[in-house]
Amino acid sequence: MTNFANVERRHLAALLRRLGPDAPTLCDGWRTRDLAVHLVLRDGRPDLLAGRVLPRVPVLGERTRRAEQAVAGQPWEELVRKVEHPPLYSPARVGPVDKRMNTVEYFVHHEDVRRAQPQWHERPLLHDEERALWRSLTLVAKVMLKDEEDTVVLIAPSYGAVRGGRGRTGTVRVLRAVPSELLLWAFGRREQAKVEQTVE
Repeated sequence: MTNFANVERRHLAALLRRLGPDAPTLCDGWRTRDLAVHLVLRDGRPDLLAGRVLPRVPVLGERTRRAEQAVAGQPWEELVRKVEHPPLYSPARVGPVDKRMNTVEYFVHHEDVRRAQPQWHERPLLHDEERALWRSLTLVAKVMLKDEEDTVVLIAPSYGAVRGGRGRTGTVRVLRAVPSELLLWAFGRREQAKVEQTVE
């Protein structure tokens, strides 16, 4: 199977070039430049992870902020090139590692840019691509749904079902869709995800 993470990375880079640095995204408070900075640092500066997780720790947070400012100040075309081509030392250059760490990341962020545009349209994914997203969703669903008070059941016809949520209310919410749309819903893109919901 093609590396879906890499496919999404290339498509996202092409879209960023076309839209420019100030287009909206679905990420709260982020324009396309902010999203590009996030992706460049994620792939190229894993040493800054602690500063992102603990931004209030003075040394770690300040180091991360300086790096973000330096990357954000780069010309747009250079920034997009770095989104498309991670540095040689990046784990994203290793196919199996890239698939594991970036398939969901780049799919979700590609949709964050696509669906924030007024003229966006749905796009069909290949069966193998949907299957890859379903595998990822089954691994992270319980964590992504842990704050839901209801029981939540995600059903992707012909792929399977996964259950999450706290189950404290006695309400069961059942969501049906293709894996890609369920993944977007689980990752907080509730208004934009095309899912069918029933309550039992």
